[in-house]
Amino acid sequence: MLGIMAVQTIAVRPAATATGLRPEPADLVTAAVEFLLTTAFMATVFGLVRWGIGTAAADAGPVELRLRVAVVSLAVGLVIVGFIVSGPGRFSGAHMNPAITLASFAAGRTPARRVLPYLVAQSAGSIAAAVLSRAAWGPAATSAVVQPAPGWSAGGVALVEAAVLAVIAAVMCRATTPYLPWIMGGLFGLQGAILGTVTGGSANPARQLGPALLAGDHRLLAVYLIAPIVGAVLAARLTRRRSEPA
Repeated sequence: MLGIMAVQTIAVRPAATATGLRPEPADLVTAAVEFLLTTAFMATVFGLVRWGIGTAAADAGPVELRLRVAVVSLAVGLVIVGFIVSGPGRFSGAHMNPAITLASFAAGRTPARRVLPYLVAQSAGSIAAAVLSRAAWGPAATSAVVQPAPGWSAGGVALVEAAVLAVIAAVMCRATTPYLPWIMGGLFGLQGAILGTVTGGSANPARQLGPALLAGDHRLLAVYLIAPIVGAVLAARLTRRRSEPA
């Protein structure tokens, strides 16, 4: 039952057929819930990174580092599932990711008037979580900033980030299974486990925004913000076009 409800709310709310760009009061309420969800989710992610990887990354060998990143990433995937199927998650859709919101809009599942409130909520939630993490752990909180391995260019990271979100968005737009929350969590967790020590495995503009701004580390920030959105939106548009009657 939880799975079925979560499938409906990942992208679709009852008012999704309404038109116009001006948010209604109900849209602002759902955006407020999305802000709280994003803040809690990102704070959890930053905490997992802090205690699962953190300063130990400097002394860890390649194998240990990959193992730590994989464990943390898979744990994040489970956290995503939990947030999606939670009561607040079913209410707002628990996007917690600007790329997912824009893909849902491109697929015709989220009304235009909810896009900007959600993007603001997710960005503010990321920054709020980073501030809370910094207050709790001090400079150690900067370990949450995503970085690619040495040798990776901005173009290479952008291609990978875009491709990952293209796959995830395509699955989200086409799947009708009640297990979609688990699939989404699994995909995000798996990409992080595989790519975390390679390209950073962000796959979420909000994942990088708060930590990077707070740490003053703007390297490749534009790539991590833009590339996932481009991949997700293109995949959603293509999926929608292919599903429309000829």
